[in-house]
Amino acid sequence: MSSRTAETLLWAQYPDGRYGAVVQSDGQAIYFAIQKLNDGEPTDTPSRWVWVRNLRPAPLMAADPAQDPGRLPLVAESYCLSPQGGSPLDLERTQIRWFEQGIGAMLIEGDQLLAVLPPQPKLDLPGFSADCRQACSVASPLVDDDLYAHQADSLRDYWSDWAATAPAALWREALMPSLTAGLGTQIEEFRATGSAWPPLRIAHLGTALVTVGVALRCQPLVERELLNYADHQRLELAVRLPADAAAPQIQATAEWLAGLARYPWHHETCFLPLQTIATAPPIATDAASVTIMSERQMAQREQRAAIELPAYRQQAVNLLWLSPTGHRA
Repeated sequence: MSSRTAETLLWAQYPDGRYGAVVQSDGQAIYFAIQKLNDGEPTDTPSRWVWVRNLRPAPLMAADPAQDPGRLPLVAESYCLSPQGGSPLDLERTQIRWFEQGIGAMLIEGDQLLAVLPPQPKLDLPGFSADCRQACSVASPLVDDDLYAHQADSLRDYWSDWAATAPAALWREALMPSLTAGLGTQIEEFRATGSAWPPLRIAHLGTALVTVGVALRCQPLVERELLNYADHQRLELAVRLPADAAAPQIQATAEWLAGLARYPWHHETCFLPLQTIATAPPIATDAASVTIMSERQMAQREQRAAIELPAYRQQAVNLLWLSPTGHRA
């Protein structure tokens, strides 16, 4: 999508700084797009975009964008619910609402959902548009979206909570009793450095390090892997420490765990049990990778009762263990 003659109407940055969402118009059409950022600046032109509406009467046939690369393409009459063209956005009443994952967003005017860019960066289909009558190269009908559009209200509440309360502190308060009951008294706590979002802490309990804060947002792309995806979107990560681990090793492992806690969102993937990841904690000097184990698998291995974590926003939160595997070459 070229921006040579298009004006930016709205722009929003996802809180962790990795994605931006932009609404553009050149006076003949409106488009909504997601782009990756680096230090708050776009790394390239938007690569995921969806048509929102025409602002002028639709042509009988779609124009070839290559003939006029400086304009946003009009959608042909047969694909439009409003072929006569719609009104410009009321920018005072229009907002961009991010999915928790940060890879997708919604465009909303007043109470009306206009467009959805799903949090699936490699989705073959374009996003969904309320003014689209049948699927074309730049949009699919919003009524065909049975997975994401219904989340508009819950996402409004999610971001309102971040604006009005302290979700990270509340989640820590809810989580720690389950962790201390299952793993032992907390020895120390590490805070992730910098201004990364959401806030993250690493708790040292007994002979384990556990993240506190990963569950504050859904991990991406689980819906592509599992039918019961809602039961696997929220998680905390844990790793065992040797009983004789020295303070520098523990500190280094906490830093490693904090980095891995951002991995699904930084690399557009997800963590699921039995996956193998080509990294190993500093305390496992001979390991070349880690295998993800569910809490129930780990409890069976260690012959102890499984730890049940509290739910977050009415969704299950899974405790996933990173078990060193393989051997360094």
